Amino acid sequence: MSFTPGTPVYDFLEAIRKAASQSLSQALGAAWSVEIDTADPASAGYASPVGFPLSASGGLQGNASLRLGAASALLLAQRVLAEPVNPSAALTKDRKEALRKLLQQALGAAASSLKNRFGETRVELTNEGSNAETPNSQGLEVELRASDGSSGSFSMGLQLSSDLQASLSSKRTLATDLAAAGETNGPAATREPNFDLLLGVNLNLTLRFGRRLLPLREILDLSAGSVIELDQEVQEPADLLLGDKLIARGQVVIVDGNYGIQITEVADAGQRIGTL
Repeated sequence: MSFTPGTPVYDFLEAIRKAASQSLSQALGAAWSVEIDTADPASAGYASPVGFPLSASGGLQGNASLRLGAASALLLAQRVLAEPVNPSAALTKDRKEALRKLLQQALGAAASSLKNRFGETRVELTNEGSNAETPNSQGLEVELRASDGSSGSFSMGLQLSSDLQASLSSKRTLATDLAAAGETNGPAATREPNFDLLLGVNLNLTLRFGRRLLPLREILDLSAGSVIELDQEVQEPADLLLGDKLIARGQVVIVDGNYGIQITEVADAGQRIGTL
């Protein structure tokens, strides 16, 4: 299983992966990396799995679940609590709580990346779960493999429910919009003319929050105080245009009292050159 960079699912998983790496490294005092395993997650298996249900709200809506094998959960909890490693120990309430705090820390660390891509989004642990069932047997499941580069490693299974998948699928991607506009990587877009004499030329960029088609009579009826509803939700990123061509997308920010845009997606150089 593989995921295309720039798609909503890829961006969501990348935010979780990076946040998990950061939180593990901080909690365990060593450099940990977390990678998304593209192999079939069903083949991994988890002995006596310990499950943690998740819930997304805000820019994304839906449920998910994270699970670890009991042995991995115990070892991770002992390391978080700086306890001696004891494989025969019980996964007590205190140890489960330590895992919950670690996972919630990781989810909190992902909030910034998720906000940049999907608007204000929260992913939180719900009720305490052990041996929790996955949210939907048809949901998307991936394998997250964590390693400290030496002997320390464990796997986690992350499954997204069908409703969370649908929420992700509803989010636009820059690649999709470019394809819909017919801006392909053809010869005109990939040519490399000598732009040395043009690089200092100033070009007008436009920030577009959304669009609305109105009949002439409604346009003539506009007055101070009129409200026009656009075709774009508040949490969706705004479009950055060069002329009438979409070249990037990002989150609207305030910079020294002025509007600005923090870029989250950008067309490749060939497509941007093709707009000139």
